[in-house]
Amino acid sequence: MKKKLFIVFILSLFASNTQAQLAGSFCGTHSFSEVWENEIQRLILETKNLQKNKNQTENNYVIPVVFHVIHGGESVGTFPNILEGQIQSQMTILNQDFSGNAYNASNYPPNAFVNWAVNQNIAGLNLDQNGRIKIADFNIQFCLATKDTSGQLLPEPGIHRVNYLSLGIPNPSTYTTQSTMKAYLDNTLKPQTIWDVRKYLNVWITDKNTALTYSGVSSGPPFSGLMDLPNNATEFTDGIWCYTKVVGSNSLFPSGSYLSPMIDGRILTHEAGHYVGLRHIWGDQDCGNDFCNDTPPAAGQNSGAPTYPHEAGSCASPSNNPDGEMFMNFMDYTRGPSVYMFTTDQRTRAQTAMLNSPFRNQLGTHGLCSETTGLIKETIKNTLSVYPNPAKNHLNLDVSETEPKEILIIDLFGQVLIATKNTHVVDISCLAQGIYFVSVSTGQQTYAQTFIKE
Repeated sequence: MKKKLFIVFILSLFASNTQAQLAGSFCGTHSFSEVWENEIQRLILETKNLQKNKNQTENNYVIPVVFHVIHGGESVGTFPNILEGQIQSQMTILNQDFSGNAYNASNYPPNAFVNWAVNQNIAGLNLDQNGRIKIADFNIQFCLATKDTSGQLLPEPGIHRVNYLSLGIPNPSTYTTQSTMKAYLDNTLKPQTIWDVRKYLNVWITDKNTALTYSGVSSGPPFSGLMDLPNNATEFTDGIWCYTKVVGSNSLFPSGSYLSPMIDGRILTHEAGHYVGLRHIWGDQDCGNDFCNDTPPAAGQNSGAPTYPHEAGSCASPSNNPDGEMFMNFMDYTRGPSVYMFTTDQRTRAQTAMLNSPFRNQLGTHGLCSETTGLIKETIKNTLSVYPNPAKNHLNLDVSETEPKEILIIDLFGQVLIATKNTHVVDISCLAQGIYFVSVSTGQQTYAQTFIKE
């Protein structure tokens, strides 16, 4: 009984903490400037003309990543000096998402945006065999860098552990506003730790003050002649920052340090979208323009876990009737099982940025990757699979190499709704529609995963 109450208490804290810290704007990335947008539109047109004349083809990119793990002397495995496995799990998610194979892509409704695509005369290349807006493969992958800036092999691929005390700089959690945190990152932390931006995608992961509402921010790809745009990206600041507790996947690596059991690596996917030139799906204003024809307009950001169709008719020009907003796009603020796709026009933007930005077009050409996928290593074995997801009447559970002994179904407020033992199938027909946690104990370890009840 004490164990159950403890799990309920912990998950309740996780849930409330997640709702408070990830509600609304979890992204601190600023909109791209009009000057920058005009330039990428010119480059997109130029690229399309070259491809039409068969003078150019899209490239396959493999981007070396270094995670600067910022800590205050804590031992490895103690937050914020997180374990290697948590970072490996993030790489798995990142590569799945950018290859069009998100773990939850099967949630895409069979009729999604079919009517809207017809009404807007969306090109056939942007559609799948069902007439839906296609889930795009970006031909961009990420690897954990094998070497440091001096060419030495890294003991932990893609990881640079930095004690901020040894640098004589403040604790990142000191800063309570977006402006002061950004100033700390750009003027203090990044310049002292950054690796060559033409060779590596730099990702800084740190603790943060609870008053800071966002959990990720990225610079965009600058172009020649526009090197101070967007987001003041320079060779001393270019890259991504994320709150350590939103990095990685709790379901792939349960031993990590996470804000909640719902964390599945999608905040870094979102910020990596900005890194390759993508805008927010709503264009950062009511029914704004993200300059991708195959993404329906949205009246604003979405959060939580909407169901399709969502907000049909929320924008009039062009109308997003009858299929509504593309809340499942990684460049919205939805999360968990409700987000799983990029589109073909977003791919075109990313490919154009990679080809033309001097901070992007040399990535992957310096022999810094040994594994092209960065997939999770064999050391991460015991994971919880939950299917189908969404589920209607029954939820199937699979814990590799072991058996579930105690199963709890818990709502977002930490209340246990179903408790059962020694089974792989749970009857959930009594639950109302919504998002829930399933907690599975094997007697030695407890795993948690989210699912949607239809």
